[in-house]
Amino acid sequence: MATKIDKLKDLDYDEIVALAVIEKDEDLNEIFTDEVKMSYNMLRTLSKEGKLSKDTQGFIRQLFDKIILTKSSLINKYILLAEADGKTIGIVKTEPVEEPKVEVVEEQKPVKEKKEKELPRRYGCERVLADIKAQDGKATSAQLASLSVNKIKNYYVSLDRRLIKKMLTGDKTLTDVDCRKIISAVTTFERLIEEIIKKK
Repeated sequence: MATKIDKLKDLDYDEIVALAVIEKDEDLNEIFTDEVKMSYNMLRTLSKEGKLSKDTQGFIRQLFDKIILTKSSLINKYILLAEADGKTIGIVKTEPVEEPKVEVVEEQKPVKEKKEKELPRRYGCERVLADIKAQDGKATSAQLASLSVNKIKNYYVSLDRRLIKKMLTGDKTLTDVDCRKIISAVTTFERLIEEIIKKK
């Protein structure tokens, strides 16, 4: 069954600008350079001259449609790079974006909102380890859980990059058995964590 790609916006496509976004984003750059063994300067020259191969053109368009348009940070980078190059990017069709949650937060009680703002947005692994060290090496359950959650984040980053590479380039590093194991592990994790997530 095909996976539906949820674009945040459907923007005018510019191959040169899309290529610039790919070059500047670490994950996209890794995926692209694994497949296309040519310098970005040469690619830009060939693109401007209309001599870029159909395969390379198609690959750049795939990354644009399936990745760049699905992440707000990459969309912003695409628009900014286009403006810096003197180009105006128009919206072809605006997709509904699930951002009403921001409005709901603003409508909540002011006291609760202040409490949320007082908490740091991130509390990294280094800070947790520093806290444990300050406690003579005796970690609390929450600190150990925080370190475990950080591991999950690292697993996500690694697996997400490999899966994108497999889906868009046909890379064989991850087998179908590996993919089934990932699905099984996530399903088990969801079952264990569901009740905890529901707590407020």
